[in-house]
Amino acid sequence: MYPRLAIEAAAQSDVGRRRRHNEDSFAALPCLGLFMVADSLGGNAAGEVASRMAIEVVKSCFEEEANLEDTWPYGAASPHDRDEVRLVLSVRRANRAIYEASQQQPERRGMATTFAGVLLGPGMAYIAHVGGSRVYRMRGGNLERLTRDHSLLEELLRDGDGALAALEALSDRASAVTRALGCDESVAIASRVEATEPGDVFLLCSDGLWGPVTEGQIAGVLQAHQELSLAASLLVDLANEHGGPDNVTCVLARLGGG
Repeated sequence: MYPRLAIEAAAQSDVGRRRRHNEDSFAALPCLGLFMVADSLGGNAAGEVASRMAIEVVKSCFEEEANLEDTWPYGAASPHDRDEVRLVLSVRRANRAIYEASQQQPERRGMATTFAGVLLGPGMAYIAHVGGSRVYRMRGGNLERLTRDHSLLEELLRDGDGALAALEALSDRASAVTRALGCDESVAIASRVEATEPGDVFLLCSDGLWGPVTEGQIAGVLQAHQELSLAASLLVDLANEHGGPDNVTCVLARLGGG
């Protein structure tokens, strides 16, 4: 195990202005270097169950490392490879657990959730995500998005020619998620590894934040307020001031120096 890193963290979640229930789930676990956000798919049965399962399953995999030891030849992998694979396998396990639960219980049939997770290790950040929850990094006053949504909009934009015309025709569905945990027995999980620097701030959030609030506004809050709990609260307030169209959740983690 790595020595514990110096990580400050804060998290805030709110039902928003137009929803009756908060179906987002999250975890901020500095002791594990693990930070997560899951956002249930609107309209799907038992969405709040799916988002909660995603967080709990991934968390349990890290709390009980032995659960994953038999599924990867760790002895032949570097510590960095181990951490990336551990995160991806944990998310894969969450997907399978959600899918199996949905198949076994009719009232939960079709439940699904997005997921975004960051694992912080010495000098590295390991990122895994599925769906439309995002991960950002604030460094030197610049906010950078580290994930690309699995949505109809992103797919159309990647297609290039003809994408804008298609997008106009499907504008009411452009934000539809094309990939999520629990929809199928297996899912393609996007992952990446980023070198970290002291002072880096990682923001994980559901679309209830990045939808109504611009990236410029998010960056302004993070730049103006060093206290993470205050910044998280202000970001949620800002989403609600912009109409609060959805549940809003944000998790912040800052790496200490040295």
